[in-house]
Parts: sequence; structure tokens; C-alpha cells
Amino acid sequence: MKRIDFPVVLFLVYLAVFVICAYKPYDFKVWLAENITVLIVVIPLVLTYKKFRFSNTAYFLMFIWIIMHTIGGHFVFKNVPFDFVNNLFGWERNNYDRIAHFSVGFYAFAIAEFLDRKKLVNSNVILFLFPIFAIFTVASVYEIIEWIAAANLDPKAGLDYVSAQGDIWDAQKDMLCDGLGAISATLLYFFLRKRKR
Repeated sequence: MKRIDFPVVLFLVYLAVFVICAYKPYDFKVWLAENITVLIVVIPLVLTYKKFRFSNTAYFLMFIWIIMHTIGGHFVFKNVPFDFVNNLFGWERNNYDRIAHFSVGFYAFAIAEFLDRKKLVNSNVILFLFPIFAIFTVASVYEIIEWIAAANLDPKAGLDYVSAQGDIWDAQKDMLCDGLGAISATLLYFFLRKRKR
């Protein structure tokens, strides 16, 4: 019996979650906008799977954001049933979106792995900093796109898409979460890399 690769299993789980979350989303326009973002990530990963295979750790870390974002698109982030975690930490705001933003930073692991395995950098300092800078850049560009999209959607859908929940500093906090996730993922990459040597 042929063994199914771990990334293929993750992809099948994603497809199942996508189909479930496509059924009666809270707001179709928000669902569509959120899932276009996910597909921009998933499609290149599928198309390049045979040409460049990331580690299972990298795929799993990328999978976390993909699933969180897909679920967030179904409910809109502020409505995701997350009371257990919010109550556990005493958060008045639904912080599902902040944790999802933190998981965006996990892509720094894959960036570091790609740079390292392709030998695109010779400096450990650059190998450490580039993935973090890349995630901060993506985070800031995403917040700008989110602002433009929200300004062009109807007001309710725009607010649901941004999911600021009344916080005027939401964009800055989201970018910080992205960056902290990137720092954590890059540290993890260097830790695992050192153990292999």
C-alpha cells in the first residue's frame, strides 16, 4: 500500500475545511476576499510541490495559517467561536484574528528553509533577518490592500473584512503579531537546523 505524503494529507484536510466553510458563509463578499488570499498561497505551493519540497515542519506551519484564515473567512474573524481561549486569557475582544496574524509569521520558517537549501545567502545574519523582514513587508502590504478593499466594499462588509473591532491601532497590532510570529518561526528554524548538524 502506497504511503500518502504528509503535505498531501494537509492539503486534503484543507480541501475538506474549504468545502465546509464555503457553505453559507456569514458574508459572501468577505468569504470571497479572504479565500482569494488563501488561494494565492495554496496554489503556488501545490504547483511547486514536485520541484521544491519543503520540510514537513514548514508545510505544517504554513497549514496553520491556511486553516485559520479559511475558518476566519467563513465566520468573519470577529465572529469565530473562540470564547474558550478569549475567556481563558481574559480578553474582551475576540483575538482569533491576532492569533491568525501571528501564524502568518510562521511562513518565515519556509523562507529561511528555501534560502538555506538553495544556498542563496552565505551569512547567518541575513538568513535570520531576511525572513523576518519579508514577513513584515508582506504584513504591511496586506494591511494596505485590506484598507483599499474595505474602502471599496459596502461599509458593513468592509468593517467585517478589516475586523478591527473598534481598535484604531488594529493594523499596527496585526503587523506586530505577524512579525512576532516570524521571529518565533525563524528562531525555530535555527534551533532545528543546529540540531541536525
